[in-house]
Amino acid sequence: MQPDEQWRALKSEIERTVSLTSTTIVLGEREFTWYRVAEPDQLLEVAVTDAHVPAEELDPFWSVTWRAAQGLDRFLGQYLDSALAGKRVLELGCGSGQAGTGAAARGAIVTMTDAVPLAIQVAQLNAWPVAEQMQFLQLKWGSRALSEPRFPIVIGSDLVYDTSLFSQLEACVRQHICDSGRLYLSEPYRHTGDLFSKWIVERGWQTCEHEFDLQDGRVPIRVFECWLR
Repeated sequence: MQPDEQWRALKSEIERTVSLTSTTIVLGEREFTWYRVAEPDQLLEVAVTDAHVPAEELDPFWSVTWRAAQGLDRFLGQYLDSALAGKRVLELGCGSGQAGTGAAARGAIVTMTDAVPLAIQVAQLNAWPVAEQMQFLQLKWGSRALSEPRFPIVIGSDLVYDTSLFSQLEACVRQHICDSGRLYLSEPYRHTGDLFSKWIVERGWQTCEHEFDLQDGRVPIRVFECWLR
């Protein structure tokens, strides 16, 4: 099967579950046709009615492109850009894949992960123009680690919205980050982010915070840069 046929087959498979809508966005100075779930309520219905699939595999919140993902992409472009070329990057909770795709567009070799299989499929669809620099794997935080070498850069957007998930997230990062690695997490100045900034230090990490204004009249995006002591 030719690449175009593979792409169409993937899109058709996704659309058997949800309808898609598209727009055009720029990541890493490249233009991408970007697909998202047209009616996220469809996923809520599936999550409520399908008792045979684990809840984390039906989480509908991935289907929204959060501002934190946009902020993380722009942060990476401004502060890391050329340093990403050839670097291995792990994205946790990739959702539709914006931050990881932006990193790949800047030359990184990206492994995208999510607990939701449908999210991984949509991310793969969106990242098709940089597919040669990507792999897509299902990963549940706190479970068995990926059979991959540890990563120098781990990224995630809007992952610290729930304090009950902090421990699972941190355990997953420790499983996958190399000794001198950096973790970058973005979020829009939520109260849970304030709690995370203290909690992660208590877990033995050093941190600094960066602020990135999206110039959209809304609250800036905060990016936590974390590394192990």
